[in-house]
Order: sequence, then structure tokens, then C-alpha cells
Amino acid sequence: MPNLIKSFGMARMTVGSCSDFHVQMNALITKSTPEVLHITEKAPSYQAATKKLSSIVNRRRTLTVTVGLKDWDDVRDRSVGVVSGVSRASKRSNVKAKAEAATLLNALMDSYRNIGEHEYTKETAEIRGLLDECEKEEYKAALATLGLTEEVECLREANAAFEEAYRDKAQELGERAEQSDIKTSEALAEANTIYEDIVLTVNAYAVVQPSDEIAAFIQQANGLITAYSNVAGSSTSGSSTTETPDTGEEPAEPEPGEDEGEQGIPHP
Repeated sequence: MPNLIKSFGMARMTVGSCSDFHVQMNALITKSTPEVLHITEKAPSYQAATKKLSSIVNRRRTLTVTVGLKDWDDVRDRSVGVVSGVSRASKRSNVKAKAEAATLLNALMDSYRNIGEHEYTKETAEIRGLLDECEKEEYKAALATLGLTEEVECLREANAAFEEAYRDKAQELGERAEQSDIKTSEALAEANTIYEDIVLTVNAYAVVQPSDEIAAFIQQANGLITAYSNVAGSSTSGSSTTETPDTGEEPAEPEPGEDEGEQGIPHP
């Protein structure tokens, strides 16, 4: 009787351990090639299910761009504050050109007082409007007179960087929402079920069309199973089978009266 893939208590493993088992088993399948194992149609589904399970082992709880948003928002708040403060203070300047420039800018900035306290997206839109105003010739001249041209450019860069970071945040939120929609029990069941189907197929071919390649794969798979059964705190069980594959590479149903536990089916 040929050596067959053993079964073990997969249900006793944590989600992380079960995920790692499937990752390692996929690696063995890739090494042996699905074609040799007669699981060409099953392997892609198994890889996809394994990838899905891996994605939820540690679900993301925080957003990586949050700190960046705060930093860029602080930069733009400071720039707006400098422009407002200088234009307000320069109204009292004894230099006529500066006083006139300050009066013009102060009238503009009156519409943007305290925007740093506004909600992020509202502030972004308001700063975009302010920057458009600053492109007008009279304001450009006034900013140059008060030495604020570079400060406005800093504001422009900070607002653009903030917008980019906010788009990244939206993307992260979308990815996290997609991840949150995956139920752990369903992801586990999907990966385990496809794995069980692969075991049935490989074991069936090991009986009816044995080859050195299949035997080598089974030996490596059983080594992996033994290692993970120790993690799970369970034992492995050997198996024998009389199943035969049909033209679709699906193993036949067991004969009546045969115990499923003796078919090489792992019971998670």
C-alpha cells in the first residue's frame, strides 16, 4: 500500500498557524508543480484562499498615513498663520508701500480667519481658494512687498502634500473595509476545504497512478503535517484508499461502508 497524505486536527490550530500551514503547503505544491500532482485546476483556488486567509491573520487597526496628515496640516496652519499675522501687523508699518500691501492682504485674509480649526477637507478646499486668490497680480505684488511669497509657496506645497496623503488615507480605508468584510470562519473553511479536496486527489493518484514525484511530495507533505500537528497538539493518522480519479481529475466517491476517516481526508 503506498504512502498517503496523513490527516491531523487542523481545527486545534490558531488562525495564524493554520494560515502558515497553508502557505507552506502551497510552497510544496509549487515546488512539485500542480501538473505532476494532477491538481492543475485546484491549485489557483488554493493559492487564492490561502492569500485571503493570510490577509486577516492580523487585521489592520490603524492607518499609516494619519501621522503624515497631521504633520502636513500643521505646516499649512503655520503658513496661514504667518501670512495673517504679518499682514495684520504690517498695517501699522511706517513704510507706505508695506502698509498698503498689508491692508490689501488683511482684507483677503479676513475671509480665512481660523480655518486651521476647520474640518480637514473643508480647510483643504478653503486653502485651495486662498491660493487661487494669491495668484492674482495685486496679491502677488503685496505678498512680495511683505516678503511672504515663499511662505505662500510653502502653503501650496503643504496643501498639495496633504491632499495626496488624504487620498492615501481613503485608499487605506477602502483596503481595511475590504479586509473587515472577510469572516475568519469562512476564510478558514474555504482554505481547509480546498486543501482537503487536494489531499483526496493526490492520495487517489498515489494509488492508481503512483510516481516518484507524487511519492516525494507526499513524504514532504507528511513531514509538514507532523510538524504542524505538534503545534496543534494533535496526532496524525495514516490512510489507505481505493479511490480512482476520473477524466476530470476528481476522485471517485468512497464505496458504501468505507469509513471516511480511512480515506486520507483530514478532519479539521
